[in-house]
Amino acid sequence: MTKWQKNAAFALALYALLVVVFRFSSGGAGWGTALLIALVATPLALWMGWLRSRLNEQAQEWGRRRFRPWPEERRR
Repeated sequence: MTKWQKNAAFALALYALLVVVFRFSSGGAGWGTALLIALVATPLALWMGWLRSRLNEQAQEWGRRRFRPWPEERRR
């Protein structure tokens, strides 16, 4: 599978999971409502996952580029 196909399969699986969760949650939304809510929530969840990985990458870069040692390393 190509990367695009893996991403599409993951998004579709996430969408299906969210539909089931919203349908059978304690509020008990109908199927139509659950489909619409999941349609909004899926891109939001994917974006939040992307943002988290991006922030982690930037934090690692910042840690590599730190110009002075950490306080515990200065005491040595």
